[in-house]
Amino acid sequence: MTTPHAPYAHAPETAFWAISQYSADNSGSCVRVAHFDNGDVWLGDDKHLDRPHLAFRPDEWAAFVKSIKNGDPNFPAA
Repeated sequence: MTTPHAPYAHAPETAFWAISQYSADNSGSCVRVAHFDNGDVWLGDDKHLDRPHLAFRPDEWAAFVKSIKNGDPNFPAA
């Protein structure tokens, strides 16, 4: 039996967070993203570092980004 892949299984101190160059300093709507060597991605709020983050497997992240790029109504533009 194989162990299911768990994108939350990374140690938080190993996450290297990046913030978009398009994020404004005080807009309150910025996100940060951490990519891991195995393709997992974490998505978090850069204004509230103590809040939980979202974790994606590579296939989930690809589907999430594709939905946004394709204008999925579940992800409206601000």
